[in-house]
Amino acid sequence: MRYGFHLVIREEMMDEYIKRHKNVWPELLNLLKEAGVSNYSIFMDGTDIFGYWECHDLDRTLSIINSSEINRKWQDFMSDVIKTSPESRTGNSIMEVFHLN
Repeated sequence: MRYGFHLVIREEMMDEYIKRHKNVWPELLNLLKEAGVSNYSIFMDGTDIFGYWECHDLDRTLSIINSSEINRKWQDFMSDVIKTSPESRTGNSIMEVFHLN
């Protein structure tokens, strides 16, 4: 299944957001793979961030990611960059209206 999300980052932190994603921690990348995440991309349009990723079992994937210490540390690390509140990020998905294989 395909999933997407939308976040807003702080305008003054746009370059920092890009910089941090050029150096995603290997432990976090391993966690995502172990949780079943594949084909993960993040797109930026000004301060709007759109993410796309795939997994076979969303509940299992989110359970693994959300219960991990490395994810918690990454979220803390990114909290000064992301404007969208942590509460509204949970379950923040975008609806697919078109797909072409």
